[in-house]
Amino acid sequence: MKTMYERITFVIAAAVYLFFHLRGGKTIGEMLAGTIMQLLTTAPYCIGFTYILTRMISYLHHGKELAWDRIARIFFAIGIFFGFFFALYENADHAENERLRQEQSQPSLSTTRNKQATAR
Repeated sequence: MKTMYERITFVIAAAVYLFFHLRGGKTIGEMLAGTIMQLLTTAPYCIGFTYILTRMISYLHHGKELAWDRIARIFFAIGIFFGFFFALYENADHAENERLRQEQSQPSLSTTRNKQATAR
């Protein structure tokens, strides 16, 4: 990282990476615990794919190694991808659980009819 522009974009990439791994909670402790769990969940995938991509890029450039900041940018990009899709998955799961909870709390039409028939 030679220029100020490269430093700023590196910090922005790191901030976006963390933003995509943020998880909600009722308290700051819950949010922090959820975020750390999300980071630990996606880290093996990010490290593995980063390793594969850097080896491929190195091979295509005749063995020339990438600088550490380039490797970190690849890691952040892959991490943003995984963080986004894990968040979509968790959001869909949360919505499905909420729908099931609402269905269970509301009596169905057949149970209402059965209660009315037994009351007569």
